Amino acid sequence: MKKSYDVVIIGSGFGGSITACRLAQAGRSVCVLERGKRWKKEDFPRTTGQVAKAFWNFRDFGLLDYRIFKKIDVIQGSGVGGGSLVYFNVHIRTPRKIFEDPRWPKRVKREILDPYYDKAKEMLDARPFPSQPANLLPRRTTTFMTAAQQIGRKAELLDICVHTGVERTNPYSGILQGGCVNCGNCMLGCHVHAKNTLDLTYLAVAEKSGAEVYPLHLVEKIQPIEAPEKNGYSVFFKRFDQSGKEFESGEVSGKTVIVSAGSLGSTEILLRSRDLYHSLPNLSKMLGRNFSGNGDFILAGAMDAKDEVDPGAGPSITTGLDYSTAEDSIYIEDLGFPDVFLWYLEGALPSSNRLQNFLAFLKIYVFKTLGLSKATNFTLGLNRLFSGGITPRFLPYLGMGSDAANGEMKLSNECIDIDWKHNKSMKMFRQMEKGMKDLSESIGGRYQTSILWKWPSRKLVTAHPLGGCPMADRIEDGVVNEFGEVWNYPNLFVADGSIIPTALSVNPSATISALSERIADHICN
Repeated sequence: MKKSYDVVIIGSGFGGSITACRLAQAGRSVCVLERGKRWKKEDFPRTTGQVAKAFWNFRDFGLLDYRIFKKIDVIQGSGVGGGSLVYFNVHIRTPRKIFEDPRWPKRVKREILDPYYDKAKEMLDARPFPSQPANLLPRRTTTFMTAAQQIGRKAELLDICVHTGVERTNPYSGILQGGCVNCGNCMLGCHVHAKNTLDLTYLAVAEKSGAEVYPLHLVEKIQPIEAPEKNGYSVFFKRFDQSGKEFESGEVSGKTVIVSAGSLGSTEILLRSRDLYHSLPNLSKMLGRNFSGNGDFILAGAMDAKDEVDPGAGPSITTGLDYSTAEDSIYIEDLGFPDVFLWYLEGALPSSNRLQNFLAFLKIYVFKTLGLSKATNFTLGLNRLFSGGITPRFLPYLGMGSDAANGEMKLSNECIDIDWKHNKSMKMFRQMEKGMKDLSESIGGRYQTSILWKWPSRKLVTAHPLGGCPMADRIEDGVVNEFGEVWNYPNLFVADGSIIPTALSVNPSATISALSERIADHICN
């Protein structure tokens, strides 16, 4: 690592990878600092033992980072490529009316962002899962589409960043990719490289253009350079070894610094810089505000559907429907989990059918062993042994909606904490659950809400944390301007979900990508 670069970028998720790519292509020297490690496709966790070590800490540097707070939990990715390694691939544009909320800068509208949406969609090769021939569609997809039709709604196949064809070299990076094998392990990393993740697309192009990526570098603070012959910022970090047992402190400077560590990470770095180290004392009082879980409602679904759903097969999300009202934007999608999580659910949830089928199998087995049965088709007993579980007829949902985006992030013992309440969003969540109940009943199932949401806990988990460094037209209303530049600190930018000032009500990766493309375009020009 050199001592200084034109651009230092903190984080390699959508914001960091996209800005790194465009600025490196423009001839800038670029350094990317990433707290997680670089993952090879064969390194992704698959067995139960590997999944047990898949969660991020300073020993394992796992793929998934699960944070627990009082009223909301957050799950996010960790590694070179950020959340793209574990997200569910959906690339969908935010509804136009969301941008009409006065909390958005006046010039950030859908028509302004559409050209940048187009650039990201092309780079990430986002397209619907193939619907022809029809038998290629996973059962979960067809079940969800049937359920939507039964309640008078039309589900749509979503653009997803997944290669579904034959083996190819990625047209931008040249990296070899296999076609999707419907394994359903999107949440645990793609072992065939079918996902068009950032390390295979934007970040790979950035490195081909000269950008340098440094994994296992955890940033602590940012400080302006005060020397008269220099300008820019110093970035202070801890560099870990692969074991996580040792680290050394380091420093690198950039004429431009872009913070792209995600909603929690970027907000925490800036809060520490302002309130703990006092190196950025003039940051806006809005820092930490406008936190939103994007209205995420996870861990709910239809139980006991009349037909098998097989939720583990296929890309993790393939289809969705609009369930909005005049007041609230709501979107509901099918959701699949990796087999290892479904196996855990099978073992954890009681099932009378499973016990009955086991006893029936045992009877057949014992009778055959003792020569008391003349039955010749023993596989009927084996079929019963493996049937009757909970998950084959379970249709999980992912709901997203326009929550109030009124949470606040603060430092607690030098770490981020979230103060979030659901009260002002309850009407939206009730409407969302009504949609999920309608879908469940239409396929002969019964609706099961999230175990975290049951009274009295009323807790949620989000995979799409937003806000904390909201964009606005004035420092009184936000932390950054419409181009992600931090108020009072020229050439210090934020480019990730933290700058989004409201819930989006749909998967946010496309919008984060479009905003980041626009920020990079602004910096280059």
